[in-house]
This record gives sequence, structure tokens and C-alpha cells, in this order.
Amino acid sequence: MTEKICSFWNYEKKDRPFNVLLAGVSYCDGTYRIERKPENLYSFEYIYSGKGMLVIDGQRLEPRAGDVYFLKRGIPHCYWSDEEEPWTKIWICFNGLMAEAMFSAYLDRTVYLMHNCDISGQMEALLQRLEQFDGDYDKMADETAVAVLEILQKLHNQGSSHTRTLPEQIKEWIDLHVEENVKLEQLCESLHYSRNHLINQFRNRYQITPYQYLREQKIEAAKRYLLYSGMSIQEIAERLSYTDENYFHSCFKEATGLTPGNFRKFGSVYPTEYGQKQ
Repeated sequence: MTEKICSFWNYEKKDRPFNVLLAGVSYCDGTYRIERKPENLYSFEYIYSGKGMLVIDGQRLEPRAGDVYFLKRGIPHCYWSDEEEPWTKIWICFNGLMAEAMFSAYLDRTVYLMHNCDISGQMEALLQRLEQFDGDYDKMADETAVAVLEILQKLHNQGSSHTRTLPEQIKEWIDLHVEENVKLEQLCESLHYSRNHLINQFRNRYQITPYQYLREQKIEAAKRYLLYSGMSIQEIAERLSYTDENYFHSCFKEATGLTPGNFRKFGSVYPTEYGQKQ
């Protein structure tokens, strides 16, 4: 078998809320087998193809193509690839108090496998960023924490209902494209409905238009980057596809009552609604 691995074990800091430990792609063969005693790590792995077995917490599970399985801190586990149809998979391992909080918030305690959850695009983008590591571990770990949070949010939303209504499909599509400069026409083409039908369906369900929801989610993503990453305000504006830093500044202040700089400085003191002390 072959693997492409990014390792950051040497950079781990016990007092950091989030540490990236390992990430990579595994092209397994029939001999692939991992067995771990309780360890201080969390992980999720997306299966591109093949099938295999995961034994964890008294459960015997069969992750296969399109599935995601989860490994949690302190729980011994063993997993292996099928001899006839071995896995190809992309994965990440991490730890820290923030990692523990995210898993607790978005995954039920006994959930270790989710079926038909395509996170390949997000995982590939995340791995690409890790491969471009420039030596600033703190910045990289902060950015990775935001990306991991967004993936777990997607998995949580997708796992909450097997049958999604059209408004839920619209919401999920927007959530997946928050950082892009997307147009409503792209959404119409993807879901095969007219512009007016999509807007009316979404507004009836969520009381806002798809465009308004996209703007809100861009601001929420900006908040996370401002609080949990070392990216500059200009870099955040570019990441979220704002036309320029001034426009980002204007949109952010209109939505929160604070400039991006003041939010980064004071945001953590507003635990409920940013911009309004409790």
C-alpha cells in the first residue's frame, strides 16, 4: 500500500485548544490494519472507494465508499481494509479542548459511522492547505480548526435527516459554497428549479432569501476566522470572496455593529450576541 502523509506531531502543544497531528490519503491493500489503545486524538476518515471493518466501543461497523467514520479520544479501536476491495481514503487526526468540544457538540456520543456523506471536496482543500505549510504552526492549526468545524457542521446537518426538503437542500448547497463568489443561477442549475421557486420555497421555510442567508453565513465564517485564525483582515476578505477589504469591512460592520478589527479585539467578550454586552 502507499500513503501520502502530512505529519505535525513535533509541533503539538499541550496548552493549545486545537492541534493538527496527522493528515493524508491512504491507498490501502488487503494487509492494511490499524489497532490503537486509548490515545489522545480525534479523527475522521472519508472513504473514496472500497470497504472494510471498524471495531470500536462494542460496535462492529463496515465503512465503505461514501461513508465517514470517526475515532474519539480515549476509546480503543481497530480497523482494517477488505482484502478484495481495499479502501482508498482521506483522513485527519487532531486533539485539544476545542477538538473535544466540537465532537461533543456535533456528534452523538455513540456515533462512529455516517453513511453517504460526501466531504471529499472539503477534505481535499484542507489537505492541500496542510501541504503548503510554511512553518507557522499556530496559524495553520487555527485555520484547520475552522475547516474541521465546518466539516463537522455539514456532517451534523446531513445526518439529522435522511430525507431533505427542498429548502434544506438549498441551505446545504449554500453552506458548502459559503467561501465562493456564487450566483443564484448556479444554485438553480444544481437543483434544477427556477429562480422564483427556489427563493419562495426557501423564504417560506426560513423567512429570509437564499442571498440573505449566504450573506449571514459569510459573516459567521468571517467571525470564526477573526477569532480563531491568524489571517489578516485582507486575507479573510479574499478567502470569503468579497470584492475588496473595504466592502468586507462595510458588510461586517453593518451585520455586527463592529469593524472586523474591533470584533477580533473584543468579540470574545460578547458570548451571546456579538456587539451587544450581556
